[in-house]
Parts: sequence; C-alpha cells; structure tokens
Amino acid sequence: MGLRWRKSINMGPVRANVSNSGVGWTINLGLVRVGLSAQGKVYFSIGIPGTGLYYTTQINQQIK
Repeated sequence: MGLRWRKSINMGPVRANVSNSGVGWTINLGLVRVGLSAQGKVYFSIGIPGTGLYYTTQINQQIK
C-alpha cells in the first residue's frame, strides 16, 4: 500500500477534494450529496446526519 494524501476545501455547500488523483467536487444539499470524482465519475449519496450512516451510488460510468 502506498502513501496517500487528501485535502478538502469547503466553500459553502461546495467542497473541493484535492488528492493524488486530482480534484473532485461535492455539492451538499442537506441529506443529499452529489459529487464528481477526480476520475470523472458522478455519484449520489444520501445519509442520516450525526450517525455516519449513508448510501452512495454511482450515477453514470464516467464523464469524458
């Protein structure tokens, strides 16, 4: 296993996740989050606040 690095930058409801792979983006809409990974994959997440329980699914294969 190699060394990994990640830094999150919050800008209101938008978060930029900077890592070895590139920059990913997440929009937080309360219980729901929609994101774009550094690899171009779009995902959807829904969770219960304060519990750490959430469900995430990939919306499409990849944005090119």
